[in-house]
Amino acid sequence: MLKAFAPKLAICTYHYPDDPELLEKIILDINPNYCIRHTKSKLFAMMKN
Repeated sequence: MLKAFAPKLAICTYHYPDDPELLEKIILDINPNYCIRHTKSKLFAMMKN
């Protein structure tokens, strides 16, 4: 799904301390064309323009 359709993502990242880094790595390993933005407790990802 991430590689073929590249949906916009909004993911909560407050459950474990390493969630932001781990989730970013997983997303970018699957599709390196995502642009990722972090807030205090969420990760947003969308395709680069």
